[in-house]
Amino acid sequence: MKKPVLLFLSVSLLISIYSTAQTHLSKEILKHLETAEKEMISALSNGDSAAFKKIAGKEYLDINADGIRMDLPSMLNDLHNFKGLSVNFSEQSQKVYGDFVLRTGKAKLSAGGQLIAEIFYTQGWVYRDKKWQFVHWQGTKTREFLQRK
Repeated sequence: MKKPVLLFLSVSLLISIYSTAQTHLSKEILKHLETAEKEMISALSNGDSAAFKKIAGKEYLDINADGIRMDLPSMLNDLHNFKGLSVNFSEQSQKVYGDFVLRTGKAKLSAGGQLIAEIFYTQGWVYRDKKWQFVHWQGTKTREFLQRK
């Protein structure tokens, strides 16, 4: 009986320590994440692989709404296909875990003024080397969008 209780207390202590360490990024640094996200969207919308490479982390991983997995080299290779894409975010929220921020929300993707997808997304950002790096994207089409098609 003592071992499970000791294990539970140890895990609880670790979770407590981790939880208090989660918000060590200043509000100013977190504010810069908004700018970094705008730079990422701009690079995407312009099909600018050089700009995207500056904002993305080397471990970047994307699983898009069609279930296609892309790492950084494949994303940079395909980035020209996103030129002209417009992205409108809504219902955004974020959780801070140390130097990592997980952002979620809804996004409407348009090209040439035409809605091409509405998705729920998750973005991962890590703060290192005194800048934000975009390391993860995952999206899934909303039920409403699928019903419209």
